[in-house]
Amino acid sequence: MHAARLHNPILPSLMNYSSLARPAIALIAVAAIAACTKTTSTTTTSPSPSGASASSAPAGSSAAARPANRLPAGVTMAMVAEGDSLFHARTCKNCHGPDAAGAKNGPPLTGPSFLHGGTYEDFVRIVTNGMPVDSIKDKSHTIAMRGRGGNPPLTDDQVRSVAAYVYSLSHK
Repeated sequence: MHAARLHNPILPSLMNYSSLARPAIALIAVAAIAACTKTTSTTTTSPSPSGASASSAPAGSSAAARPANRLPAGVTMAMVAEGDSLFHARTCKNCHGPDAAGAKNGPPLTGPSFLHGGTYEDFVRIVTNGMPVDSIKDKSHTIAMRGRGGNPPLTDDQVRSVAAYVYSLSHK
């Protein structure tokens, strides 16, 4: 019975593909992340909310480059995904909650309104500089937010990714 398993003609051919395992797993992971995003593609003849159709934007304009998920120009879904990972791996989740809906030490980040500004640039500024206690407008939160996520500090690219994630929470 063991001899039949050792001489199975399928096993040697499968072993030739073992070097493809990591790239295949990476491809599956990317596909799973892409499938979880809320981007949709529709064809319509009705005007967009801004009054201009998506096809009227010049190919090189930021409007044409802006994803359908309403992210600011220059912000990608890869940045949002990295920001999500950083948010949950760092202390962000401890104060703002694992679902970013707010907690005792930090306000909700899911919007629709923000006391300290809700633009992508506002989030970059707040993550970069932090929020000292005397600047917190909602006095139910009394713990300062450390700039750049504390120690070790976030890099500029990581700051932009966390800001992209926070922005995406309220701009779906």
